[in-house]
Amino acid sequence: MKRNIYVLTILTSLIFQSCGIKTAKEVGLHFSTEKSKLPDTLNWKKIGFAKELLNLKEMIVVISGGTNPIPLDKWADLKPSFPYKKNIDRHLLFQQTAFYRSPNTDVNCKKPDCIKQREYKNYSWVEMAKLICVDYVGGKTDILKPEKGHLVIKTIQKCQTVMFADSIFQLTDNKGNYYVMHATETGKADTTATLPSGWTLKKMILKEPLIISPFGGGNECYYNIVGDNLGQGYHQYIFSDKFYPTSEK
Repeated sequence: MKRNIYVLTILTSLIFQSCGIKTAKEVGLHFSTEKSKLPDTLNWKKIGFAKELLNLKEMIVVISGGTNPIPLDKWADLKPSFPYKKNIDRHLLFQQTAFYRSPNTDVNCKKPDCIKQREYKNYSWVEMAKLICVDYVGGKTDILKPEKGHLVIKTIQKCQTVMFADSIFQLTDNKGNYYVMHATETGKADTTATLPSGWTLKKMILKEPLIISPFGGGNECYYNIVGDNLGQGYHQYIFSDKFYPTSEK
């Protein structure tokens, strides 16, 4: 069993490499860190566990939803085939979320045309995010679950806003960039992740709810999503510069 898991991990890494996921520099990424415009009306929902698939060919993340979502008791037995792959388990830490537009949809779309659905394995899935590029802190590593002392920064397009209440787990490089943990693989936040030098992670008490929205200004929907060696994910919500990547990179 252990050997099979090891082989699967190697194959997954090879698939990601063959798909040619480029860095921010290689794709010429450049976006404003100004917050983008949100719809006048947001439909807030509570989601405790996200059932996500990665389409390695299209670089699209789809989430269980729509007219016929997969039931939770069927999720463990779902065996996707290429180009689809399960994301690592995503136990969500934010209290509410509002998803208002799928990638590659017209910014002037009208409901319900703003949300794209597709069918796979007899269930419906909502197109949620598009992977743009990947950068690494500490050296190249697995993009889903990096090695100890490494972090992965995935820039995505995702028109979604999330709300945290009471407390957050805040990650920072101590250079002016801040991130909030939004999901764990285990269901419980762990501050013992092995981070690159200069980075820190700690729990913070909120005086008021923290709402994180996409960046890029106007109708753009950019997010930087960081992953650590424990399978924990973070949304960047404060940037050290007016543009990303910074002029230093």
